[in-house]
Amino acid sequence: MKVTIVAVAMFALAASATTGRAQPASPSLNAEAARSFTDFQNTGPHRAFVVGPDGKPNWWAGASGPDPGGAVTSALKRCGERVKQAPGCTLHVVNNYTVTGQDWRAAVPARAANAPDIGRLRPEPYWSMRGPQLATGLIVWSHGYMAGKNSTESAPQSWIGRFTRLGYDLYRFDREWIADWASDATSLADAVRKARAMGYRRIVLAGQSAGAWVSLAALQRGAPVDGVISIAAAHHGEVIKMRDHTRARSDWQHVIEGLKPGAKVVLVNFADDSYDVGGRIGDARSIFAKSGIDAVIIDSPAGFTGHGAGSTTAFARKFGPCVQSFIENGAKQAPCS
Repeated sequence: MKVTIVAVAMFALAASATTGRAQPASPSLNAEAARSFTDFQNTGPHRAFVVGPDGKPNWWAGASGPDPGGAVTSALKRCGERVKQAPGCTLHVVNNYTVTGQDWRAAVPARAANAPDIGRLRPEPYWSMRGPQLATGLIVWSHGYMAGKNSTESAPQSWIGRFTRLGYDLYRFDREWIADWASDATSLADAVRKARAMGYRRIVLAGQSAGAWVSLAALQRGAPVDGVISIAAAHHGEVIKMRDHTRARSDWQHVIEGLKPGAKVVLVNFADDSYDVGGRIGDARSIFAKSGIDAVIIDSPAGFTGHGAGSTTAFARKFGPCVQSFIENGAKQAPCS
């Protein structure tokens, strides 16, 4: 079954799958729904957009899991609680597919057509891809870790939707458990070279914690990328459990010193991060001043604390626009500047 990829315009909610069959009419969508849909498009997977019988929206984004089922359930539940008549709530969009009038599980493929693995990169599940010739570029998400848990089904941080909305394909660099970060970084750099050879015109690496670290280390190893977005980079565990604090600091300095000018770099660090040995942002500022790295550094922003602060919708709304603007255009604007 062919489905229509969700469009930028609000009328995409009324668009049906191109199955040749009549589809139920969508409710009249009000200005609130239009604004909400714009906000929704700036978020990452897994996500779902629901409209109630009154035309008002409810949506859920950033749901972890093997598929968008959790996001769908949460969005429908939220709508039902609001209007007190859940059957009147209509699911319109799942991830970046329009599914109006259909069973989303039958309509949304688990893997996009013509989206092969690229080295150790895999396409985001249940997410439509344009391919290297049509996409604006490729953004690669690298996750962090949780001790004793497989993080390959964790959700990308919400702000990544800023780039998918521009037309970027979304791939993941998944590592089930913590491994040798140097080896992972080499694999990531190799995969980026393959993506370039496939025809992707722009490539951005992004990640949180160990995923941020390995993204920076891939750049150090010569990955031909246009930008790296590092959120709370770490790869040595919690500070309280470290036997040698100096190793984490010296490894960080080694990675940062090895970066060459070219790609734009965004570094984000939060106060009260239990994985931060301290001093890393000062290291980056002084090293970048000498090496000429074009960077934006967001250090301890007010209202955001802890290692996972970048995963919040509030962070995406406040910093997503300026991060996108810097990576895409080199513009340093508030609140990033």
